[in-house]
Amino acid sequence: MHQLHTSVMIRYATYTDTPQVARTLVAAFLDTPEAAWLIPDPVARRQVFQRFCPALIDYGLRQGSVYRTEDYGAVAIWRPCSLILPNPVEYEQLLDDACGEYAYRFRLLDDVLAQRHPVGEHHYLAYLAVTPGRQRLGLGTALLAHRHAILDTAGSAAYVVASSPRARDLYARLGYQMTATVPFHLPDGGPLLWPMWRPAQPTRHYG
Repeated sequence: MHQLHTSVMIRYATYTDTPQVARTLVAAFLDTPEAAWLIPDPVARRQVFQRFCPALIDYGLRQGSVYRTEDYGAVAIWRPCSLILPNPVEYEQLLDDACGEYAYRFRLLDDVLAQRHPVGEHHYLAYLAVTPGRQRLGLGTALLAHRHAILDTAGSAAYVVASSPRARDLYARLGYQMTATVPFHLPDGGPLLWPMWRPAQPTRHYG
């Protein structure tokens, strides 16, 4: 039985953290249903993700914020946005360079997500990754709580698309609500996804 962490140190990631953060992203996402939907062949999938994740971190550091636990067991990539992609041209080039012949699958995913992405100023949790074997220890919750405290102070809302029932339930416990009455499937028999919105929370004052 896993023991929950009671104290997790959170750090801002920098460019020097890219190799370790990329390893966490690859390990966390490689065998997920959405990754298999993007690239069915497991050998090609690993090769693409090993190129895509470092490029994604570089993009995330320039367009938003990347957080990590002290031991790199968990990573979160956030983007402040009124648009999903702050620099679409740059992101398109990233997909071509990193994903090659599979770039069209990533674009299809982005198009499906964009159709349901809310308008208005908010912060988008693009990725939350926890290394297999370190899950259910409170690392992801600690990353989210850290960022939520910052957003609540600023009076900012947050948005995420949950990719599993467990992730959906985690976000629901932390104040996220479904933006639709039912989840939606990715095309071609793809997995279910749950779009969720966390309204700006009032900052509590004590004393």
